Amino acid sequence: MKILAIAFSGTEQRGVHRKLAEQLAALRAAGAEVESVVFADGSVAPIPEGTPYRVIHVPGGGFSAPWRAAAFHTCWELAHALRPDVVYMRYPIFDAHAARFAREWPVVFETQTIFSREAPALAEQEELWARRVLPHAAGLVAVTPEILEYDQARAGWPIPGHVMPNGADPDTIPFTEPKLAAGRVDVLCVASFYPWHGIDRLVVGMAREREVRDVHLHLVGEGPLIPVLREVAATAGLTDRIHFHGDVPVSALGRFYETAHLAIGSLAPHRVGLRELAALKHREYALRGLPLVFGGGDADFPATLPWLRQLPADDSPVSPRTLRALALGWSAPARRRQVRQWAETHLAWSAKIPPLLAFLERVTAAPPARAAA
Repeated sequence: MKILAIAFSGTEQRGVHRKLAEQLAALRAAGAEVESVVFADGSVAPIPEGTPYRVIHVPGGGFSAPWRAAAFHTCWELAHALRPDVVYMRYPIFDAHAARFAREWPVVFETQTIFSREAPALAEQEELWARRVLPHAAGLVAVTPEILEYDQARAGWPIPGHVMPNGADPDTIPFTEPKLAAGRVDVLCVASFYPWHGIDRLVVGMAREREVRDVHLHLVGEGPLIPVLREVAATAGLTDRIHFHGDVPVSALGRFYETAHLAIGSLAPHRVGLRELAALKHREYALRGLPLVFGGGDADFPATLPWLRQLPADDSPVSPRTLRALALGWSAPARRRQVRQWAETHLAWSAKIPPLLAFLERVTAAPPARAAA
């Protein structure tokens, strides 16, 4: 199968670029012929080195006019040159350019979220264009059943769909032998901090349970929520137990994983109108061998996993006592390796790509009557 893979992604989104590279490698390893292009704004952050795909610098990342038109014209030129069986496109924001492109080529869109809930100011416009784009799409791949059902409902026809939660590459994410401090519990969150990460839930919980003095929270990364968290930590008198480490190169993250008793995933998916996520960091934590906590659900993680706590997707405070109990129960290296073993089996791209290729072959071998539906 010949695939043209297209994505729009900011150069600062390191986790997204890692996913794109790992997904591409797994597609090629499974026998697909893939040409991959990513539109990005190289002035925001350095373009990742050694990418297996072509990166095209576009001001604004191809999300703003007039560069939006230029980016889609390049997509059109690439499609004409390659003549792919299918164009696999990471959700590009639905608009007139996406509508025209989907009419001319067999496009399967990969959707990561419900965009209108993340950007409510654009919801009406996005919904208008979605109803013009989706009737011409060849299919949809979504990271959760909830997101797939949402887009299928507004497609206006029984559009083929496939659920593929985000994956990870065990070869690039090693197991981390724990080097834990005695007499304290170090809790880690690595992210670009936005409201849906919900770290404020834990900060409030730490402020309410002041007698729990041995739980320390380490925040690695920047983001719009960091100034707010700094202020809350200072007001609550928690600056000695909430540690802000700023942006850290991927190559230097190992020391944080070594000393972490527990990892914190996204705690507030409800803030973007979702019940569950498929966060990339959940997968990295598990491959590192860390027990973890997140809010709501994740399509790959059963709630019955003994090293996982799924908290309600709401704004209630997160108790540091809950974190301490889970962390201390899964601090032994042998128990950490159980987490890693499960992750290798269930989260690797090698397990996810064959069903994806089968779906792509199915929708291109017998295309449904899209526009007529």
